[in-house]
Amino acid sequence: MERTVLAVDIGTSSLKAALVDARGTVVASARVRFPETQRVARDWMVALDEAARSLKTALCASAGGAGHAADKPAAIVISGNGPTLVSVHDQDIAFATSSAFAGDAGPVLMWNDPVGADAAASEPSGESIFIPRLSAYKRKFSDHWDRARYILSGPEYLIYALTGNAVTILPERRYENAYWTAESLSSAGLDGAKLAPFVTTGAIVGTVARGWADFAFRGGDGFASLEPDGFLSAGIPVIAGGPDFIVALVGTGTMVAGTACDRAGTSEGLNVCTAARVAHGGIRTLPAVAAGLWNASYLLPETGAAFHAWRLGTGQNARAYPEIMAEIEASPIFPARGEPLHAGRAMVERIGFSVRRGIETLERATGFKPTYVLSGGQARNEIWNQMKADITGAPFALTATPDGELMGDAVIGFAALGDYKTPQEAAARMVRITRRYEPDGERHAQYTEKYLINENT
Repeated sequence: MERTVLAVDIGTSSLKAALVDARGTVVASARVRFPETQRVARDWMVALDEAARSLKTALCASAGGAGHAADKPAAIVISGNGPTLVSVHDQDIAFATSSAFAGDAGPVLMWNDPVGADAAASEPSGESIFIPRLSAYKRKFSDHWDRARYILSGPEYLIYALTGNAVTILPERRYENAYWTAESLSSAGLDGAKLAPFVTTGAIVGTVARGWADFAFRGGDGFASLEPDGFLSAGIPVIAGGPDFIVALVGTGTMVAGTACDRAGTSEGLNVCTAARVAHGGIRTLPAVAAGLWNASYLLPETGAAFHAWRLGTGQNARAYPEIMAEIEASPIFPARGEPLHAGRAMVERIGFSVRRGIETLERATGFKPTYVLSGGQARNEIWNQMKADITGAPFALTATPDGELMGDAVIGFAALGDYKTPQEAAARMVRITRRYEPDGERHAQYTEKYLINENT
């Protein structure tokens, strides 16, 4: 078997993992849901262990039941949502047995956790997307903040647990202002010594070291995948992936000016790679992973969440999404006189019109009319993919895997291992378009009529 990279992405509700080879083929994949409780740091490691054992079982089955050392990944690349934060305490701190400080990690502040009504007034303004959350962590969990050796994100915590090395993953050096500088930390009254040093995406940050996993997760059952003969045994290189939205750009090939992606799950982000920084209302522009390029983003915070809420609210939670979407798609765009519009169609049209608004905003700002490469949970619904093209008038494309984060991790991993000279070269070889969704002219005209009425009312 060709050597593989183990791509790992920490999501809000689950951890996803895949073994991917240097051609971009997903050899095996796994998804482990987290407990439906307040997230604790141990959940991430338990899920990684379960995913690793699932992947090894799949490999053994495909090899006729024989497991081989060569089946172990050549490297592990870890990404995840952010800014989700957790505090980590020194190994020799004595309060590890206290009920208030069980284990070596403090509470987890998820990226979408509310931080209190006074947050907006008390948090500093500026470019940073991390300082407001760091300030909230310090405010909500002051004891843990005071005792913390490091404040890390989810991916960085897994890296620390596996290797013993504490790092902060910076996608590219131009991101420092979006993270923090000495000046911005000082202005916010935050102790920069609690923040691990920056490494850039693609850096090899250490190797799996069994003893550190024991330290970070002592108590409870052991981790079979970390045993000496386990799937994640000592010595495997661990590579910095980074924030999931950045890694998804890599995994969809959005790394050349004029390329674009639509990353859609619970929330949605439309992204266009540009050669120059874009300044436009409603668009957030950040540096791209590729030096010198930029990423213009239009954010839709709850497209997937809105449909999910409608599905639950109408008592259809037992029905599969494709079944519901097939019924919606079969309903008329313009019902006969006196007939109501299908309630589900009304919902998806509202979502689709918001996506169209975002695409039109990006087109005006960037001058590009790109194909949007799909990534995320919504990309698994073919009916919705085509409806989105019909509603917006933009072409969309699907790659061999809708999990752009996992493919992005693999691209980053093989570039770091030297199989490719750059992530751009790796993406060009590994990210493969398997299906395109072009807008249907007649349907697009019908949706445009409704869209213009909606925009002018």
